Amino acid sequence: MAIATAFAIAAALRFAAAVPFEAVVYGERRSPAITALLDSLGRERTAVVVYLLERSWTALVVATGLTPLLVWILGSSAVQAAARIAGSRAPFLPFFILFGYAAALARIPADLASLAVPAVAGPIGALTTAILGLVAWSALQQHHGLAPQRAITTLVIAVALFYVVPLVLILAAVIAIVVAAIVLEYVPPP
Repeated sequence: MAIATAFAIAAALRFAAAVPFEAVVYGERRSPAITALLDSLGRERTAVVVYLLERSWTALVVATGLTPLLVWILGSSAVQAAARIAGSRAPFLPFFILFGYAAALARIPADLASLAVPAVAGPIGALTTAILGLVAWSALQQHHGLAPQRAITTLVIAVALFYVVPLVLILAAVIAIVVAAIVLEYVPPP
């Protein structure tokens, strides 16, 4: 896990150095998401969203560097909790250790690819994430004694409750901040 985290930190730092925030938002390489925001929200409202992103850019880079640890700890906890909801009473520690190895082995190739050949990092990351899902699915069957279909349902519950719901809440908070800024007629400083 330490090696995976070191590679993830190196990849995050390389990305932060190679792609400054200004290039993502204002430059020629502006993100299509920013263009879509400009088209749908307008310049002043998009400025509020961009200001929020700019204030949290460093935190996003740090979180990206800590991805292996987050996948390990949050992923294993989410799957274990979903297995508990499914009725399993298997101990957490063996699953936690297995998920640590699996998360590290899934993240290392993706982060190495982003350091060596960034163009293939996305597909490699998707493939290794799918493999991590297969490992979790197999572990739910072996360690927790769940049937294959029940293991898939448990993984879907884990992803929905512990990843999708928090993401939706974060997006709702951003929307609430943008609405508040519009109502208060706030325009961020230049």
